[in-house]
Amino acid sequence: MSPRSTIARETRVAAGFGLGAVSAFLAWVHHGDALVVGFTLVAAGFLVGGARALRRRPTARFAWRWTRRALTAGAALLLVVFVVTPVGAAIWVTQAPREHVRSSDFAIAHEDVRLRTRDGVELAGWWVPSRNGAAVVVVHGGGGNRNGSRRHAELLARHGYGVLLYDARGNGESEGRHDAMGWTWEPDVAAAVDFLAARVEPGRIGALGLSTGAEAVLQRAAHDERIAAVVSDGAVARNLAETRQLEGLEAAQAVPYFGVLFASVRVLTGHSQPPPLQKLVPEIAPRPVLLVATPGAETTMNRAYHRAAPTTELWELRDTAHTRGLAEHPVAYERHVLGFFDRALLDS
Repeated sequence: MSPRSTIARETRVAAGFGLGAVSAFLAWVHHGDALVVGFTLVAAGFLVGGARALRRRPTARFAWRWTRRALTAGAALLLVVFVVTPVGAAIWVTQAPREHVRSSDFAIAHEDVRLRTRDGVELAGWWVPSRNGAAVVVVHGGGGNRNGSRRHAELLARHGYGVLLYDARGNGESEGRHDAMGWTWEPDVAAAVDFLAARVEPGRIGALGLSTGAEAVLQRAAHDERIAAVVSDGAVARNLAETRQLEGLEAAQAVPYFGVLFASVRVLTGHSQPPPLQKLVPEIAPRPVLLVATPGAETTMNRAYHRAAPTTELWELRDTAHTRGLAEHPVAYERHVLGFFDRALLDS
């Protein structure tokens, strides 16, 4: 058998197992759904096909057998890293099952509120009235709901700020389709700002976002001057133009991975990528922005956003997990973030 035929055979074997893994992941995401039977059968078909292809390979000399195995392993690894993993991630960020929220989950005295976005989606939220004349909308990350931003809301509320936190569309008790990438979250932030604008004076509205929520509040602040100050905690990237800010090995791995991820999300949802943050963040000026970044690609990305908008403040946290600044450095985080909002929303 020629090397070309062998490579083709090994690629089919790797593809069988890779596609089987994607189908199995789909079956797991859709547990309890009628589609689970179909996904499971597809997974089984690809996995069995891959196994049969392995068994049908002709005998070969010892050296060529190991070369063939190395080709199979290499093809499978590339497929897993650059196809199976990003496609699986795209399925998760667009179709993950929601976790429900109870009013009793939030210990601070609050009101249960409903927000309606400009595209007709109803969002569920909690509102803590302001005691100092200013208010902040707190937006959770893509992997959760408003429960994930309670600690930040409690911090602000203790210092007299009005706080609005809500479930982004498709999460918690809100309507809509799940979108952990945040491509469709700007109307949600706009609805939250509408709510706050009816309750506090102009110039007294802030926004604090975590991870995907950070990217959403930056995007909305670029288009909404009612947001007087922004704390972005953990913004990374949600389109290919942003990932190109990475360099070296980070870029070599991230750009193809995220290219497949973003393309898969677009196919699954029909939504286009939002504008890159390196173009949006400068549009917020002269209103103040605090970028909070933890080590790794997150720091690299936020340095790029800071270079694009030098008037922003960049706070880099060392030895801290993603969006865990308040949990791991509570005193420093409170001093830094509260000081920022006090200067921006109260001193004037």
